[in-house]
Amino acid sequence: MWLPMIAVVAKALPRNAAVAEQLELLSDILELEGEAAYRLLAYRRAAALVREQSGLVAELALEGKAKDLPGIGKTIEGKIVEIVNEGEIRALTKHKALVPPDVVKFTQLPGLGPKTARKIWQELGVTTLTDLKAAAKAERLRLLPGIGAKLEERIVKELSGRRKAPEAVRPLLGAGLPAVQAVVAVLREHPAALEVSEAGSVRRRKETFRDLDIIATATEPGELTEYFTKLRWVEKVAARGESKATVVSNDGLRFDLRVVPSGLYGNLLQHFTGSKHHNVALREDAVRRGLSIVPRLPVHPG
Repeated sequence: MWLPMIAVVAKALPRNAAVAEQLELLSDILELEGEAAYRLLAYRRAAALVREQSGLVAELALEGKAKDLPGIGKTIEGKIVEIVNEGEIRALTKHKALVPPDVVKFTQLPGLGPKTARKIWQELGVTTLTDLKAAAKAERLRLLPGIGAKLEERIVKELSGRRKAPEAVRPLLGAGLPAVQAVVAVLREHPAALEVSEAGSVRRRKETFRDLDIIATATEPGELTEYFTKLRWVEKVAARGESKATVVSNDGLRFDLRVVPSGLYGNLLQHFTGSKHHNVALREDAVRRGLSIVPRLPVHPG
């Protein structure tokens, strides 16, 4: 169970997302090399499990406890320890040297799985995205079984940048809710804290979120804010003021804390919980009734 603490660690541990990315990349490269399916599946299942954890799996691995998670045995736990100590899985370093970097990127294009990418690389000698686009334009790809004119056209279109860049992936509620609840619990224990609650889309139990909002009141807003920015899991302080701060956790989650006046706590908790459209409708209804919700409301929650 992940629980933020105000201890200082000598070395920042890698985020779960970073650990999962290395496991996934190793799996992709091994598939390009024709590795057995069961090994690929083991790495991908482990990567998915790592992403779902609210606590740092790297910390568990250093304690020898990651292997207790279903889907992570001693071998994968050892690879996670390698990430912590060396920055990269040794096998990943080795196999990256055997496969051209762009060939791995081939698999990110629609319609090009690892098996097809391997054929293009090994049978046509295409090793870069530029060469792949040229081969598709020259209709060379269709010489390979399973590739037709439509796929060639699609590859050219993708590599010509005609598609809109995909939006950043939003974290899932399953990762955010336990994390923000743990932070709220820790902040409530601080002597200066009066009221502390999660807000934003996670409070509404939306499936995904952009950041994790926390609203609080305190006898000493500056002390609570400083305490928040020095919690053990904080990797980066993105912004800090007397009564608000934004931090990024070791797991890549973004937290926003606002310490507000006690008299506005309920109103601002509702406001920062949202949604935007609900807040607009609420204000419009208040105006029709000759009422005002909160003067000078800050920007609506994301």
